[in-house]
Amino acid sequence: MEFMKVTRILYLIDEIYSSRGGTEQHLLWLLRNIPDTEFEKHFIIFSTIRHPETFSLKLEPLVLGKIFGLGNIRSWFRRFYFLLRYIREHEIELIQVFSANGELAAVLAASLSGCRTVVIGNRRDCGYDRRFKYRWIFWLTKKFGTKYIANSEAARQAAFRNDKIPLDSITVIRNPIAFDRIQAGFSEPFESKALPFIVEDFNWKIVGMVATVRPIKDYPTLIRAAKFVLEKFSDVRFLFVGEADEAYKNELIQLAEQEKVSERIIWVGGIDNPIKIVKLFDVAVLSSHSESFSNSVLEYAAAARPIVVSDVGGLGEIIQDGESGFVVPPANPVAMAEKIIQLLDNKELAQQLGKKAKELTFQNYNEQKILKQYIDYYTACTTPN
Repeated sequence: MEFMKVTRILYLIDEIYSSRGGTEQHLLWLLRNIPDTEFEKHFIIFSTIRHPETFSLKLEPLVLGKIFGLGNIRSWFRRFYFLLRYIREHEIELIQVFSANGELAAVLAASLSGCRTVVIGNRRDCGYDRRFKYRWIFWLTKKFGTKYIANSEAARQAAFRNDKIPLDSITVIRNPIAFDRIQAGFSEPFESKALPFIVEDFNWKIVGMVATVRPIKDYPTLIRAAKFVLEKFSDVRFLFVGEADEAYKNELIQLAEQEKVSERIIWVGGIDNPIKIVKLFDVAVLSSHSESFSNSVLEYAAAARPIVVSDVGGLGEIIQDGESGFVVPPANPVAMAEKIIQLLDNKELAQQLGKKAKELTFQNYNEQKILKQYIDYYTACTTPN
């Protein structure tokens, strides 16, 4: 009788800030969906969980910061030594890493373990955070024959350009659209005391953005665009959905007051499944300065919303300008406002673009397609040449 080979894979991340984050969502998706029949999965958080939450996982993570402490070099070496022994004792064949600090620990531990362990780094941004620490880590880790997964062609090219990683070491596997999450969002009503105008017969037009409230998401461009939109349509509300850096949010509130649009902006905060509110958007926007491959834009598209995004990173890989949405120059409030106005003014066009966005998203980024790409990639990594 032939037995199927089971590959031992360790998923490693340095810290988990929030299960709502794009990287964390993707890691949790892999842990839930990579088949147990083909892979023996292990999960280690090298440092800590910043905001304890229920992950709804069968596999509980080992949180090394909780076991060995944090904050000094001695605790780091204790965590590192544990990781090294873990790789050796469990004969780990693959380590997929989701953070720079974790990548450093993984390549060093794997190289010292004596195991033939392949380390897979992730490139999920286009290089906006280029601190010296990260440049040094990435310079070092590529020396160990690390392989990489990028979630967009833009991220792949950025890794080549910024970190001098050979392109043939980087494979593009894009984020999937989680069908269960979409289905749940459409079946659940959105309830919030912050949004008293959302009732069955409300007549407001809604322009919304789902993004953490931090500088990289460039909320100022959308706030300034709001002024031009409101000159054309006085019945528009702008919904900003995402967890906030409160100091930065206060700066944005002041900007909205200066632009005289603050009464038309509602700060919703973070919610577990944004589809519950995205389904109410008349126009969905992402105005980021830098973006590799946005889960928010995937979910806009899956909800068949008409979309306007800035032309950065991999956003143009999701949205085809004029076919499945609009792509506008970054940091350009006038261009963004023009496209928002066009969609609010032309319901037929808005529906047409939203329908096409949904069709392409489920065609290109459905879970089974992306899952097969991961399984094939893992298999190739562990197959002797």
